Amino acid sequence: MMRFSKKVEYALIAMVEMAQQGDYSELVTARSLSREYRIPQEILSKVLQKLTRIGLLQSVQGIKGGYTLARPIEEINMLQVVESIDGPLRLVACNSGRPCDCEQFLFCNIQSPMQYIQNEFAQLLRSITLKDLLTRMKGDFSWVYDKKNPGKINAITNANQSV
Repeated sequence: MMRFSKKVEYALIAMVEMAQQGDYSELVTARSLSREYRIPQEILSKVLQKLTRIGLLQSVQGIKGGYTLARPIEEINMLQVVESIDGPLRLVACNSGRPCDCEQFLFCNIQSPMQYIQNEFAQLLRSITLKDLLTRMKGDFSWVYDKKNPGKINAITNANQSV
């Protein structure tokens, strides 16, 4: 199963929060994000540092320091976020550009199709910007919570249910 790592999820949570601020001059701290979204602060700090090193965030040191977006939300895309945290996108080992230790490598009939799928997936992620994520946010997650048992989260049973 293909899924984003928790670190990528944490990066997206932080960046969406910063983007919602609107004014990039307002700084957000790792501590405040950690508390608000219940993310381990040590892990979140490392994620934010990676995003800063790659140029997606800016950091300000000191007592009133924190993080803010380094670019407009239209210029930050999902592929940049994913690859800044987890490294180059690799759906299968033989599409990494490195020697492959796969036993089927010499006889494989799906190398080219998998490269095509990887390229298309990368293009999809490249086409989704932080602005797109904000545009699609509805903010109504009431369907997630069990109204009869406050504090309990419903299991999502309908795969087609949209937020």
